[in-house]
Amino acid sequence: MRLFRLLVLLLFIPCVFIIAQQKLSFDEALKLAYQNNIDLQKQSAKIQYADAALGESARLPNPIFTYTREDLNSGSTNYKEWIASGSIPLNFLWNRWSNLESKEKSLEAQKLLYNALKFKVSARVRESYFAFNKYSDLAGRLNNTINRLAELAEAAKHRLNEGDISEYELQRILIEVNKIKVTASQIELLKTRSENSLKLLTGYSSSKKIVTESLELNTDLNLSEEQLVNVALKNRNDLKSLEMLIESENSFVSHNQMKIIPDISLSAGYKKQTDDLKGTVFQIDFEVPLFNRNQMAIQQSEIEVNLLEKETAFLINKIKTEVSEAYQNYVVNKSLYNERNNIRMANILNTAVYSYEQGEINLVEFIDGINAFIDGSKLSSELEINLHKYYSQLEKAVGISLTNFEK
Repeated sequence: MRLFRLLVLLLFIPCVFIIAQQKLSFDEALKLAYQNNIDLQKQSAKIQYADAALGESARLPNPIFTYTREDLNSGSTNYKEWIASGSIPLNFLWNRWSNLESKEKSLEAQKLLYNALKFKVSARVRESYFAFNKYSDLAGRLNNTINRLAELAEAAKHRLNEGDISEYELQRILIEVNKIKVTASQIELLKTRSENSLKLLTGYSSSKKIVTESLELNTDLNLSEEQLVNVALKNRNDLKSLEMLIESENSFVSHNQMKIIPDISLSAGYKKQTDDLKGTVFQIDFEVPLFNRNQMAIQQSEIEVNLLEKETAFLINKIKTEVSEAYQNYVVNKSLYNERNNIRMANILNTAVYSYEQGEINLVEFIDGINAFIDGSKLSSELEINLHKYYSQLEKAVGISLTNFEK
C-alpha cells in the first residue's frame, strides 16, 4: 500500500511542476488583453450605444388613435355623435433619412476608433511581453555569472590559504561579485516592471508568475520617412474616425435644417351622427414656424462640425510629428543594434575565467573582462528591447503593422 502511494505521489509531482511552469504565449496574452482592457470595453459600449441610436432613428413614429363621442340633449331633443380616427406625423418622410445617415456614420466612426485602440493595445502588449522576456533572459545570464564567480571566489579563498594569491586579490573578486549582484537587482526591477505592465494589460492574476516564450520579431524597414507619413495619413483609424464623425455631423446639420419644416400630422377617421349622417373625416395639422425655426440646433451642429475639422487638422500635424520622431528613433537604434551583432558576449566571459584560472592573465585583466561581459550583455539586451520599442512606436504612429507591408 505504501509503495502504491509513493508511485501516485511520484506521478503527481511532475504534473504540478508542469502546471507551475506553464508558459503564457504572446497570442494568449493578446487574447486576454482584448478581453480585459478597460479602454476597449468602454469603446465597445460606445459602439453599442451608437448601434442603439441607429436602431432608434430607423423606427417609424407611433400612430395616434382618437375616439370622441358627444351625447347632447335639450328637453325632448337628443343629439349623439362619435368619431374614431387615427393620425400620424408626416415629417418622418423627409427627416428620417438624413438622421439615419448621420447615425450610420457615427456608428462607423466608433468602430474605427475601436480598431485604433485595439491596435495600440496590441502594440503595448507586444512591447511589454518582449521586454519581460528579454529582461528575464538577461537576469538568468547574470545570475549564472554570479554563481560562476561565486565558485571562483571560493576557490580563491583556498588559494589565499595556500598563499597563492593575496588578500587584496580576493577582495577585488568579492567586490566584483557584489557589483554584479547590484546590476542583477536592477535588471530584476526592470523585469518586474515589465511583468507588472503585462499583467495590467492582460488582466493576469497578480499573484501568479508569468513565464513567456521567446518572441522573434522582424524589425527591418524599407520605407522612407515621407512614405511612412503618407501611409499613416491613409491608414490611421483615429483619423478615419474623425473624418467619419465630420460626415455624420454634416448629415445631422442637414437633418436639423429639414426640421425647419413645421410639424405636420394627418388624421383620417369615421364619423356618425344621430340623424344617420356618417362618413369619413380628414384633418391636417401643421405648426406655423413664426418663432422657432430650429436655429439653435442648426447652430450647435455647425459649431460641432467646425470643432471636428479643427481637431482633424491638429491630428494630421500630430501624426506627421509622431511618425517623424518615431522614424528617427528607429533609425538610430537600428544602427546601434546592427553594430552590436559583431560582439560575442559568451566568448568574453569564458575566455576571461579560463585565462585567469590558468594564470594567463592578471587580476586587472580578468576584472576588465568581467566588466566588459556584464556591460556588453546589458547593453545588448537594452539595444534589442529599445529597437523593438521604437519599431512598435513607429507602427503605432503609422497605424498598421509594417511587417510584410507592400508599398
